[in-house]
Amino acid sequence: MKKIFITGAGGLLGGHVYRQAVIKWRVLAGYYRHKPENRGGDRIRFDLTDSEQVRDALNTFRPDVMIHCAASSNLDECEKNPATADEINVKSVEYLVSAANDLNSRLIFISSDMVFDGEKGNYRETDPVSPLSVYGRTKVRAEEALARDCKNYVIARAALIYGRPATGGSSFSMWIENRLKTGSPVSLYTDQFRTPVLADNLAEALLELAENDYTGVIHLGGANRIDRYTFGKQLCAAVGYDESLLRPGSMHDDSPAAPRPADVSLNTDRAASVLRTRLLNTTDGLRRMCGA
Repeated sequence: MKKIFITGAGGLLGGHVYRQAVIKWRVLAGYYRHKPENRGGDRIRFDLTDSEQVRDALNTFRPDVMIHCAASSNLDECEKNPATADEINVKSVEYLVSAANDLNSRLIFISSDMVFDGEKGNYRETDPVSPLSVYGRTKVRAEEALARDCKNYVIARAALIYGRPATGGSSFSMWIENRLKTGSPVSLYTDQFRTPVLADNLAEALLELAENDYTGVIHLGGANRIDRYTFGKQLCAAVGYDESLLRPGSMHDDSPAAPRPADVSLNTDRAASVLRTRLLNTTDGLRRMCGA
C-alpha cells in the first residue's frame, strides 16, 4: 500500500482528502490546531514552519505523495499580518519541496483562484497571475517555488470551496447555513463571481492527481460561474431554508482589509481532459452535499 501525507487534515479540504485517502492509501494526517476525527492511518501534530520537524517527520514516514492543504487562508488576516502569512504559505512550501525532492515524493500543492486580479474571469492555466491581496501574493510565491525547484509537482488552483466538514473546519456554505438555521439574514454579493467547488468533489480530483503522472498547473473549480447571492438561493432550494432571509448586496458596499477581485472564475477545460473525476456544478454539488 502506497503512503500519502496530508497537511491540514483538521480543516475542510484536508479532512475530505483524509477521509477518502484511507480507503486506498497508508495515511499520515498532519494537523496543527485542530486534531481531526480519527478516520484511520496515523495523525501527527506538527508545525509546518519548523523545517527540522517537517524533515524528521517525513524522513520517518517516507510518503510517496504529499498533498499540501494547510494554509493561512483568511484574506483579511493575511493582509494584516503579512509576515505570518509568508511564513505559513510560502516557507512551509519551500520545506516540503526540499523534503519531496529528497524522498522522490510527488507534491500536490493547493493554490487559489486568488492569484488572479478578477478583471476578466474564465481564467486558464496559461493566463498571467496578478494577485490583489497579500494572500494571493503568497500563493504566487509558493507556486514559483514549486515550478522552480520541485522535481514532481502539481499546482492545483482551487476555487471557492463549499461543503460540510468530514473531520473539521468550515466553509462559505457552512457560514450561510449557520445563519439561516438561526433565522438570521444573510447579505451576499451579486457582483462577485467564482466557480465554487464542493470539498468532497475537490478531494476526489486531488487523489486522482496523486495517482497519475500530470505535472504543472491545473484549475480545479466547479462547472459553473456563479455569484454568491445566486449560490445562496441554490443552497436554500437544496436544503430547504427560507430564501427570504437572503439579502442581495454589492462587494463595493464593504471595505475589507484585503481587496477582493470581482471575477476569478476558473476555466477547467484542462481538468476535464486530464481527469476522470467530473467537477460538479453547484446544483449537483449541493445535491450531493445534502445526500440527495
